[in-house]
Amino acid sequence: MMKTKAKILIIDDDLNLRKTLADILKIKGYDTVVAATGTEAIAAVEGAAINLALIDLKLPDMNGLEVMARIKAVAPLTEAIILTGHASMETAIEATKKGAFSYLLKPYQMDELLLNIQHGVERQQAQEEILRLASFPRLLPSPVIELDASGNITYINPAAARLFPDLAVAGLSHPLIGGLPAQIAALRENRQMCEIVHEVELDTAVYELHISYVQEVDLIRIYALDITQRKRDEAAIHLLATTDSLTGIFNRREFTSILTAEVARAKRYNTPLSLVMYDIDFFKRVNDSYGHDVGDYVLQALTRLVKQNIRTVDVVARWGGEEFMLLMPQANLAAAFAAADKLRLVIADYRFDKAEHLTVSFGVSEYDPEDNLNALLKRVDDALYLAKQNGRNRVETLVREKLVNST
Repeated sequence: MMKTKAKILIIDDDLNLRKTLADILKIKGYDTVVAATGTEAIAAVEGAAINLALIDLKLPDMNGLEVMARIKAVAPLTEAIILTGHASMETAIEATKKGAFSYLLKPYQMDELLLNIQHGVERQQAQEEILRLASFPRLLPSPVIELDASGNITYINPAAARLFPDLAVAGLSHPLIGGLPAQIAALRENRQMCEIVHEVELDTAVYELHISYVQEVDLIRIYALDITQRKRDEAAIHLLATTDSLTGIFNRREFTSILTAEVARAKRYNTPLSLVMYDIDFFKRVNDSYGHDVGDYVLQALTRLVKQNIRTVDVVARWGGEEFMLLMPQANLAAAFAAADKLRLVIADYRFDKAEHLTVSFGVSEYDPEDNLNALLKRVDDALYLAKQNGRNRVETLVREKLVNST
């Protein structure tokens, strides 16, 4: 029997984005359905079996989380990925609590989205397979364990016996199911709760346990899915989303998120915070003279050099091209200036292989309680521009201009 293509529902009021995503997903072997509003999306789910929905958080007629809830009311197994250009950690947590498979911030990396879609579809199909074979646990390729009302194991299928030969003897003391008594008790007490999902790490493997109460025969049934590869792919997704692929340090998006949190912390506790922006002087000459391979080497070597000469609490990131940022919590302007000047001297003294000796210009600014994030970023950028304008290979600082009442 031929395997049916997974069907993806794309919900976004941006026509161009809907078409682009649909075209890419078709090339990747998925069937697609598109909707511009929540109402259209719900109608689509009612009319066809959808494996996974990509839901924009802000739609013309309703919130994306409401759309997800209504989709899951119609088709509980349909997975959902929330996409948005405006997000907060609270929104992400709320989305996952309400059943979203994952949550991506626009603009997202297409590889990251495709990997999320792949895993979401795999999870949805696995759930369907569990339901389809629920009456035939022996046939399942994944471990199945059943326990009676007293917590004694009454059945394990061949897959469970093969992977965990000591399970039948160990019972609830086995590491696979040793942490489940509380969840099992909750299932028995709350008949509205149909299933609990629990993750367990065993050595190098990770299992996702789907625990359900079969009321008709008064037993607990546990399906153990091996999600080791999926978890590895998620560590990879996180790195892809938060780090610069060339240097291995934080990328601009992740650094901005960290900076936002540190600014809020500095404001709340009235503690100093400084920002340093730096870039390589005449870096274009390196690429033009020696090629981009040498240019890439220089960026990597510079990153290593900087990391070796800053505090463990400092955060370094690639801002773009040959521009970098250094966030220094608990450091006032004088301390940040001294740290930047130390880096300037270390870098000027370093031999960058073919590129020989290079210099770096630095701009430094301290957070002011009256700053917003954009003001701080602009000021440090202006300080770097000043360093370039004044001859390069130097550190310049700028402070916030205070408004003076002339009356």
